[in-house]
Amino acid sequence: MNRKPLWQALGGVALLIVGGLWVYLSSRAYTERHVIAATSACRVDMMVVKKRGATVTPEGGAVVLLHGLAANKHVMTYLARSFAELGLTVFVPDLPGHGRTAGPFTPETAQNCATSLVRGLSARGLIAPNRTILAGHSMGGAIALRVAPDFRPAGVIAISPAPMRAAHGVTPEKLLYQSPPRILPNTLVTAGRFEPLGLTANAADLLSQNNADATSEFHLLPRQSHVSVLFAPGVARLTQAWAARVLHVPDSGQVPSLLYLGGGLLGLVGILVLAGPFLREMAPATSKPETIGARAPSAVRWMLELAAASIAMVFLLRYVVPLKVLGLFEGDYLASFFLLTGTALLLLHPKLAQRNFTAKPSVILMAAVGALILHLLVTGWFDLTITDSWLTLQRWARFPLFFLATFFFLYALEILLGPVEQPRKRYALDLLAILLAWMAVAAGAFFLHSGELLPVLLGPYFTLFFVFSRLGARLVRQCTASATAAAVFGAILLAGFCLVLFPVS
Repeated sequence: MNRKPLWQALGGVALLIVGGLWVYLSSRAYTERHVIAATSACRVDMMVVKKRGATVTPEGGAVVLLHGLAANKHVMTYLARSFAELGLTVFVPDLPGHGRTAGPFTPETAQNCATSLVRGLSARGLIAPNRTILAGHSMGGAIALRVAPDFRPAGVIAISPAPMRAAHGVTPEKLLYQSPPRILPNTLVTAGRFEPLGLTANAADLLSQNNADATSEFHLLPRQSHVSVLFAPGVARLTQAWAARVLHVPDSGQVPSLLYLGGGLLGLVGILVLAGPFLREMAPATSKPETIGARAPSAVRWMLELAAASIAMVFLLRYVVPLKVLGLFEGDYLASFFLLTGTALLLLHPKLAQRNFTAKPSVILMAAVGALILHLLVTGWFDLTITDSWLTLQRWARFPLFFLATFFFLYALEILLGPVEQPRKRYALDLLAILLAWMAVAAGAFFLHSGELLPVLLGPYFTLFFVFSRLGARLVRQCTASATAAAVFGAILLAGFCLVLFPVS
């Protein structure tokens, strides 16, 4: 009897339990209350963070903390807790189309919503402008700077703010906002050393070219990237000290524990460990070798076809985005790319596509159920630990169309890769094919000025996703000998992943 799957499953469960304990222990020092804030401009889901046991009042000080594009309030937990360590009340909203706040999202609606929110909090006596810090990351940093002149807060903290001027290689179509605002006193602007030059240089220019006074500073953060700044103790300490000085509150010098982040990642590893035995149980194994009536072309030939089709579709998408109806900020572009590229490849190999489109309904159903369960497990775990990722009804409504688009692309990939005869070689070709397609999307953003930069910025997340999801699809193909079942499995995971990331527009 093979006990390896049993031990693998037990190991995965153990990692989940340990990860859950880490998350719980690191959160005990804070209260994190979720509320719905209705303003004249929007209705947002908001997290209110305080130090447990601390007596806080509007006069004691507050921070309104704004997340970046394709992020959410939960991602800002570490920075929110660092401000709460000072005895401040921290308000962290989901901006429109992000997290649990309904869309539509546009940069303008996000800024208007943030303006309305801080005015509403002030009108209700929950914050006092002269005792409040406006802070934000990326898009949120730009919004904090833009809202500040009207709200007149005690200070502003802009962490890696989105560029607002076409300079240093940043072209106009890449800007969420045009023209930098007037910089108020007590403004801190930071950028990571490992961020793109266009972002760091534009961040530095905010102070040098906008008449900032001596109370404002720019800090270039060593060893930090655009995302790592959200979880860096050094960045938390810098922003803490700035808020303490501006608000004249005692500076404890204590930064929060990162144990919750480790626990969330440990639990994710546990789910991935569990995924292997789970998929082998879900996907009914077949003892018959996979037979195909028509052989796929050589890897070199179909890779060239994929590259050519991807480039051609990027040119076509400059003029029309067929899935604009999806209503996802730049996600409609990516879905259209998958649909068009996949369709082009299938039209190049119609016989191969037709003869592979065979599987028992029960096999496809099991692959679909397995993918949905994995999606719910991963998103549910992340939602409890690191980031809001549980899909709202507004996002689920977009799932069928996004699934269809990704299925065309992944089915074409499955039939061209062929049966799992040499697993490692096939897996390498699989990832290489996805890389080629992604390079075409990146070329559209950087050289054709498509303005669709978000899929490129989210590249690291998509890289991790494809590394693991394609292993799962390969396992489903091995067990079921069905390209259709493997494509359905992969398409459900990919559609769900994209719906988590892209803002609802």
